[in-house]
Amino acid sequence: MAADERYRNKTILAPMVRAGQLPLRLLSLDYGADLVYTEEIVDMKMTQCTRTVNEKLQTIDFGFPGDDPVLRICPSKERDKIVFQMGTNDADRALQVAKFVENDVGSIDVNMGCPKPFSIHCGMGAALLTQLDKATQILTTLVQGSKIPITCKVRLLDTLPETLHMVKELEKCGISAIGVHGRTRDERPQHPNRNEEIREVVRALSIPVIANGGSSIIHTYDDIAKFRSATGCDSVMIARRALSTPSIFRKEGILPMEEEIRNFLHFAIDYEAPFTNAKYVLQRILGGEQEFDPRGRATVRAVNVEELCAAWNMTEKFQEVKNSQSRATLKRKVDDVEIIDLSFPPKRLRSKDGTSPKGVLHTHCCTTGMGKPVYHSTFRDEDKRYTAVVDIDGAKYSSRVGQPNKKMAEQVAALVALHSMNLRHLLSGTWED
Repeated sequence: MAADERYRNKTILAPMVRAGQLPLRLLSLDYGADLVYTEEIVDMKMTQCTRTVNEKLQTIDFGFPGDDPVLRICPSKERDKIVFQMGTNDADRALQVAKFVENDVGSIDVNMGCPKPFSIHCGMGAALLTQLDKATQILTTLVQGSKIPITCKVRLLDTLPETLHMVKELEKCGISAIGVHGRTRDERPQHPNRNEEIREVVRALSIPVIANGGSSIIHTYDDIAKFRSATGCDSVMIARRALSTPSIFRKEGILPMEEEIRNFLHFAIDYEAPFTNAKYVLQRILGGEQEFDPRGRATVRAVNVEELCAAWNMTEKFQEVKNSQSRATLKRKVDDVEIIDLSFPPKRLRSKDGTSPKGVLHTHCCTTGMGKPVYHSTFRDEDKRYTAVVDIDGAKYSSRVGQPNKKMAEQVAALVALHSMNLRHLLSGTWED
């Protein structure tokens, strides 16, 4: 497929901060979206990430050891359909990130339209609309240096001639398509989308144009085609409506709210979605019902994914997947250290009977004649957290999940040792997260 054909006659999930993570992307594809954008990820953050193959979830994870991933990709379900959106203000750093992710995503988009203060203050997003030389340098560097299609997403400028000059210069960089939000940097959703100006952009360019900004008039699947016709564009990108009503991508029609939420939770559970992401999306789907529906109020009160599932009668699904994943927890050896990525909340150390993983492990080693456990802690500069390795007669055990202090890191290492030595039954109670 030619690079530009990838963006013709497509219905697309737009990039959305806090929302465009794996569960919503997979749900959108399941409903019928052709392409899905990641949330904007800043290039500097990606340069500090490690790429990991998550064999338990069958995903590719980019992030920091022990933390929620910055980006999680499911190759079997979205490899050619995912668009990595980058926030950047530096051509060389942008290319460094592009080379880092290009084997795991279908294409790369540069955010040149985000009006949020953080992006603008750092010279990214909509700030690039007024720095055309820098914008073209970034895009040209990416097009010449990356092996996958490069696009950008912009907003309209204050006048149509300014907009047309900008998009023509961006097209000269060799990009495969351009996304256009039909509002200016200072306009917000309550302002009407400037569909006719998008139509003029389409007339001026030869590459595909992806229209964005129509959520206020897109209420059904058929409305997507109407928006495409109103703008004359090649494809349509949907943000707010796809977040509040993900089944907008279904040709068969919109689903009831409860079904939307349960379908989302299935993906959130299967792929260990961070709690904050899962709750945010559920609250956007709920809208006003989070105040009036008892399940909505329970969602607002929830403090973890298990409680979100309980609010929607999905506890059995949550426990089934968690138990299955626990049994499949991958034990691996790195430099002769057996690794199991376990952790537990510090409050568990305040158990009524005073037991702890370190105490149980120490007692077992002393009573069986094994060597006394020896702990070695390490401070990680990248996330300011600690990990520890426990050495027992030359056998070493550790977790890569970072802890707030040495004491917790040693307790977690001891818990890993108990699991690995088949001694977990000696420690009473539930400890593991």
